[in-house]
Amino acid sequence: MTTALPKWFTPLRLLGIFCLTNLVVYLDRGLIASNGVNGTPRTEADPDGSGIQGEFDLTYFEDGLLPALFMVGLLISSPIFAETVKHYSAFRLLGIGMAVWSAAVVACGIAPTFGLLLTARAFVGVGEASFVALAAPFIDDFAPAAQKARWFAAFYLCIPVGFALGYIVGGAVTAVASWRWAFVGEGLAMVPFILFALMAQPLQLRGSKPAGAAHHRHHHRTASGWQHWRALLKEFGGDVAIVFRQRVWLSVCGAYTAYVAVLGVYAYWGPQAGAALFFPRHEGDTGPRSSTADLTFGGVTVLTGVVGSIAGGLALDKMGSTLRNANLLCALSNLVGFVFLLLAFTTSRSFAAFMGLFAVGQLIIFLLQAPVAAIGMWCVPPELRPLGASLMTVSIHLLGDVPSPPLVGLLQQRLAAGKSPEDAAQQWRISLSVVSLLLLVSGGLFLLGAWLSVPGTDWRGKAPANEEQGSDAGDGVGGEEGLVGAGVGEGGPDVRPLLLEEGGAGRQRSSDEPLIGSEK
Repeated sequence: MTTALPKWFTPLRLLGIFCLTNLVVYLDRGLIASNGVNGTPRTEADPDGSGIQGEFDLTYFEDGLLPALFMVGLLISSPIFAETVKHYSAFRLLGIGMAVWSAAVVACGIAPTFGLLLTARAFVGVGEASFVALAAPFIDDFAPAAQKARWFAAFYLCIPVGFALGYIVGGAVTAVASWRWAFVGEGLAMVPFILFALMAQPLQLRGSKPAGAAHHRHHHRTASGWQHWRALLKEFGGDVAIVFRQRVWLSVCGAYTAYVAVLGVYAYWGPQAGAALFFPRHEGDTGPRSSTADLTFGGVTVLTGVVGSIAGGLALDKMGSTLRNANLLCALSNLVGFVFLLLAFTTSRSFAAFMGLFAVGQLIIFLLQAPVAAIGMWCVPPELRPLGASLMTVSIHLLGDVPSPPLVGLLQQRLAAGKSPEDAAQQWRISLSVVSLLLLVSGGLFLLGAWLSVPGTDWRGKAPANEEQGSDAGDGVGGEEGLVGAGVGEGGPDVRPLLLEEGGAGRQRSSDEPLIGSEK
């Protein structure tokens, strides 16, 4: 039975709500990385330091733990939210998750010790996990079939724009008030979305339970205690195994992990590296050196993020939205962007030259934002899109931007040890160049993904497994060119083939075979 669409719903309104929420979510990432909020460590020239580093007297490694603990919370919670959508309304889960996020960022602003600040950052990750796992599948369900890459581009351009706004807001707030007020303000900004997601008529995600529906399968209702949890864990394990059998997903997951490791370093250490290289602090200078670096990095990231993300989405729609084309576009973006970024770190002698080359390189690598999101939605069974997205999130952070900022901070600390302040600042060129080599690894894995993208690995055109449920497919928004995927209606069937070794190219089950993790 098809769930009625809410009265408030239009596809563009949904996209707008999600884009605004995404902006605030990623504003937090830029905020804590900004020179204004993150600040500078205590030194002989500046014994008080500034921002978080100065107040808590942090080393570079300790400072790098802030994004790491955030990601720990996110990567633990993301698969939980993804699997829970099979038993509970995805729309309501968004509201619950972002309520946790809002409370946690406010806690960051009032944390009296570094330990409590780390704990609050972990819970920020827990809350954000709901949005990371569930927002993209909603967009995939309701975007026009011929414009999906452009819609993903609009959504994912909010990542660099949000980061950049965080740099700018961090610098602006700390110019007139304590860094703590920046966190309190962003927490309050999320309240309207939380109230909307918890109180408005919910939108149904394909593969998720409607709000208020019984949220356990039949054999779960007859079980209790350990048997109940054992059944849930077995179901989760079966779903994870299916995702891991998708060879395109595995290749792209590795590629995206290497890419995000680089972006994590650029986002966290980029403004500070630029300030150290081109705006050094001199003895007796206690004023902020962050304004120019923060504002420039913020402006460049906004511009390159918007142009790159939109251009990548348009390019993929123009080339033809296939898995192979999406992988090839991502590979080209990494390999060409690497050249300009390496030139920025190794050859620039002025801030203008540095930011010019860095902007070109960043623009090129941002081309892959929409294509990689599309690959993630198309290379796994439709009902496992949230789980596929969350497992990729676990990978890109656990192996990507969780370890990369503290490790690069540690590398910079060792390279700078025993050197004069001027020579120590120059070591950022080596640190940033070393981590940028991962873009070559990412490009190679995307090329492997393109080679693996044979017929049968794209799940958008899979026929419904249950023809009786499939009768609802025509009730989706927009008819044949509708907004609910490619040939599958909202609230449509559970299309879960029994996957063999070919990762999607194997036989499909017959209509009377049991379905792994079925809700029947």
